[in-house]
Amino acid sequence: MSAQLHSPFLDLLKQIESGVTIFQPFGRTPEKLREFDDTVARLKEMEQLGLIRQLFTQARTSFGEEQVNLVMVVGGLTEEAKRLLRQFETHRAP
Repeated sequence: MSAQLHSPFLDLLKQIESGVTIFQPFGRTPEKLREFDDTVARLKEMEQLGLIRQLFTQARTSFGEEQVNLVMVVGGLTEEAKRLLRQFETHRAP
């Protein structure tokens, strides 16, 4: 997995480790909503990979389409995610 630990995943893991548990879109423009959709997809993938314990998503229907507008990380990072973060920091250190 560590070879797959690229920047977007790493950034999200660091945010969760620092205490961020709620993710919402920063604006309602199509671009901001697409960016948030990418974040939601990454968080769901991280949950499937066993890096975060559980996700709670809240969606609303807009123009006949369901749009996730809030994601809450419940239970924080798993031990595997913490290990990967430590491993990354060790490899980054001079």
